Amino acid sequence: MTYLRNCWYAAAWPHEVSEAPLARKLLGHHVVLYRTTDGVAHALEDRCPHRFAPLSMGRLIDDQLQCPYHGLRFDTDGACVYNPHYDALPRAAKVASYPLLDRYGMLWIWMGDEPADPAKLPDDFAFFDDPGFKAVSGYLMVEANYQLIVDNLLDLTHAPYLHPAFAIPGISAGERLKLTTTELVRLPQRVIARRWRKNCPPNGPTRTLFGFTDAVMDSRSHMHWLPPSLIYFDAGASRINEAEELGLCLPAMHAITPATEHSSHYFFAQARNRLLDDAKTDETLLAVLVNAFVNEDEPMIEAQQARMGGETDVLALDPVLLKSDAAPVSARRILAQMIDAEQAG
Repeated sequence: MTYLRNCWYAAAWPHEVSEAPLARKLLGHHVVLYRTTDGVAHALEDRCPHRFAPLSMGRLIDDQLQCPYHGLRFDTDGACVYNPHYDALPRAAKVASYPLLDRYGMLWIWMGDEPADPAKLPDDFAFFDDPGFKAVSGYLMVEANYQLIVDNLLDLTHAPYLHPAFAIPGISAGERLKLTTTELVRLPQRVIARRWRKNCPPNGPTRTLFGFTDAVMDSRSHMHWLPPSLIYFDAGASRINEAEELGLCLPAMHAITPATEHSSHYFFAQARNRLLDDAKTDETLLAVLVNAFVNEDEPMIEAQQARMGGETDVLALDPVLLKSDAAPVSARRILAQMIDAEQAG
């Protein structure tokens, strides 16, 4: 499968990477992640050029990654720097090295041919560094193509049917959809699917988790797609005629990285500007997210992929399209154009 490569993909949460090598498949390639004694994270191709053993099964010796099979050692640039069998170093003994960027609470990897450009990482996730917010985060592997996960996030009309915890008491799923105002914004490298419920009862978690007792509020759930597969989710609720930033703000990051054509790494983080020092809120909010993603979204997306068989492009199957499909279809088309342009270049 062809991916957009000259961009940043989520590789791991920083706490996942230590001096113990971590194996991870990214964009169809085996990668090993580890930290040297100075605390800096590195990423190499996870395949020794000698007999193709996984370097992730080895260990660090003097900040060099030792192959577990015959003892060749590689530095952080991927060059073989030690050969225990004789003094000469095999000229071809080198593995690929991938730039990493530690930013916004995530380790990002660059797997393209062009020089890594930190400016290409969107700044939408700066809320991670804002002391006015606190985030909880998680990870799961989804056995489905990465664009199906993006589709799911860009079309929230499934929420009233798939996520009962976010229901609005006394309002049916159909009524909830009718009360929602939508707007689609298409930009050269961004698709924004905006959704508002003005002067309406807030959903369950706004009341039960964050304690709002207002009979009606202005709620929003705006999804920003950023190529290739990042979502900035601007969600929240404010009192009638109150500025959004004064109400409940729940910015979120959804970072989806292809592992293979039919499997994806799904990193998610949800921040809040309320109850920052309440450990119980951390626990409850994370439980709500895990239930929604692991028990509701993931099984549906995996079932969808199973019915699609080996196909990874939902549009290739000539689906019935609804108005709510405009955002995911737009994102797919923009990404396809970007991949074609990169390949042509």
